[in-house]
Amino acid sequence: MQFESKFTLSKRHFRECFEQSSSLQPKSKKRYLKALALFCFGLFFYWSQIEGISAHLGMFFFILACVDALSVKFAKSWWVTRQMLSKAAGNEVVIILSDEGINIESDFAKQLLAWSDIKSHQQTEKGIILMPNNGANSYISKSCLNDNAWRYLLEKLS
Repeated sequence: MQFESKFTLSKRHFRECFEQSSSLQPKSKKRYLKALALFCFGLFFYWSQIEGISAHLGMFFFILACVDALSVKFAKSWWVTRQMLSKAAGNEVVIILSDEGINIESDFAKQLLAWSDIKSHQQTEKGIILMPNNGANSYISKSCLNDNAWRYLLEKLS
């Protein structure tokens, strides 16, 4: 049996990928730890008496801390914008579900994810997150597949 589906990597698709995948990551204050460390380095260099570079180096670390804190605060916008600036944005992706596995093809990537390589999965309200043995999680949206292909996917994963 084989199912083929096509979709475009759009802003809406990237938003859905981020929203559904973020359910795997716990929201804790530890996300700001790197920004705090960079801020402390900035304070150290700004207040130290190293001749010539201390104030400039301190300000550099302050700016890095601000950028890092903003990237945590606005993680979704940050990630979606980076994806939209990539060369893959706007391209068509073909997903083929077969007895071998899930074959994903685009102008820039070709990947075969064998059924045996998927160690677990988590179904979300809008799709499914596949967790293969190599640790590179993949998200497949329900909107990208028809009903028969979706049932086939769930059957192969169970």
